[in-house]
Amino acid sequence: MKRLLICLFLLAAPLRAGIVLEASTDALEMVTSTAASLDYNCSWSDSTTTAFTPGKSAGNVASATTTTIVAAPAGSTQRNVLNCTVHNAGAVANAITLQRDISGTNRTMLSLSLAAGETLVLTQEGEFSVLSASGVQRTQSSSSGYNGKAYQVFKAGTAKDSAGYAVTNSINAGVPGASVPGSPGVNGWTTDCSVASNAADPAGATQLGAHLLQDPASGELYLTQIALAGSVAAEVIEVIDVLWYNSGLTVTTTTAQTFTTPTLPARDINGSTDGEGVNLALLTTTANTNAGVINTTTASYTDSSGSAVGNTATFVAMVGIQAPATPVIATWMPFQLAAGDRGIRAITAASSGGITLGTSYGGGALSAVLYRSLITIPNPVAFSPARVELPSPGIKIYPGSCIWFVVRGTATAASVFGSYTIMER
Repeated sequence: MKRLLICLFLLAAPLRAGIVLEASTDALEMVTSTAASLDYNCSWSDSTTTAFTPGKSAGNVASATTTTIVAAPAGSTQRNVLNCTVHNAGAVANAITLQRDISGTNRTMLSLSLAAGETLVLTQEGEFSVLSASGVQRTQSSSSGYNGKAYQVFKAGTAKDSAGYAVTNSINAGVPGASVPGSPGVNGWTTDCSVASNAADPAGATQLGAHLLQDPASGELYLTQIALAGSVAAEVIEVIDVLWYNSGLTVTTTTAQTFTTPTLPARDINGSTDGEGVNLALLTTTANTNAGVINTTTASYTDSSGSAVGNTATFVAMVGIQAPATPVIATWMPFQLAAGDRGIRAITAASSGGITLGTSYGGGALSAVLYRSLITIPNPVAFSPARVELPSPGIKIYPGSCIWFVVRGTATAASVFGSYTIMER
């Protein structure tokens, strides 16, 4: 009877385990993206035709690398993963990937950003969840366990050069107030709008003309609801997080202008400094006088995977993604990244230079801006707010974010008003 019970137990164990390593060429690995300190702990059981043997592994990873967290079993053995935890003991987020390594071929199981203090949990059933620094599951219901704040928006507008081009209303009076960006120079300043004012690197909310977004007491911040309207119909409003900006670009120089960007804040889509989801735009800070559209402007950059070779962002000979004929103050001119690239980690001084205007912008002044796009809101009817309720938990808003509004549509100046809600979960 005792032997029968043991046999039944051994047969049942693999059926319950969500992750089974079947051969000596089958392992569980973790890929990390930053030097944030991660502690991992895993338990497993090895099953053979005659034995059931428990085991464990534990360690710390503090670099961007690939680590085997559950090794492959011996021959003729099945290793059933019972549970694993990965805790971010560092001070910044770490984008991690769990993958199965089968004879050197990797199969991704899960990719996510683990914020400082968060813990990833893998159960015996193969289910994943994330606990906040306070031990609350990240995907909790929005009906309890959160704090939130609604931020009011009323900003005057600036007329565009012509229909189809965009402006940012950061320079305009209203709520939040007009920006006072200072003179960061070509190397620029990063941003931190958890600080009310800082006329240095990183620039604060006053300098950006953005709301003061205080860091969460615990948990994380999420954009959960937004309702924005414009005074002019048939326009769209893009909500962005500004990570870095500069000044001092020479508007008449048509050769490469090189400079060094600092490490970006850990506010890409994964909460890391890699730059995934980060784009580049030129901003007219004093009206330019080029008197003709410009589509020859380019920028060389290091992409989000760390490659600095052959990456060139460009303007395109199409309305909205080139410089208009007479860029007014606040004109917003986004670049197109190279095919296949997912974001910018840094502007680089490669052989082709950092930013090359290609054609003189005549007079005025330009700044380069690195930013992350959060959401775009349509405004088909004037003075009629477009309201968006985002699925739980919402769009992650990382500490220090500086929120701007970019308006695209008709040539008419359009005021923007409404509100957005950020929840702490």
